[in-house]
Amino acid sequence: MKDQDYELEKRDGGWAYVMDGRHSPVYASREAAIEAAKGATKPATFDQELDDELEEGLEETFPASDPVSVTRSDHLGSPDRNKKD
Repeated sequence: MKDQDYELEKRDGGWAYVMDGRHSPVYASREAAIEAAKGATKPATFDQELDDELEEGLEETFPASDPVSVTRSDHLGSPDRNKKD
């Protein structure tokens, strides 16, 4: 994670950081929150690959009434494709 500005917030049960308007998970100590914010650990809420996939899905489906799905499937083709009667 590149160096970015962040703020620390005291939360119920510990500390969290706020980066780009998003809150991190709560960490047990202030020091742990600082280390996470600096990139020593990679919290799931800032997973760049997932964010990129979600953004791509939003762009490809807009406008639509169905929610975007960011799941992957290893199955190719229709379910009946390999079925022999």
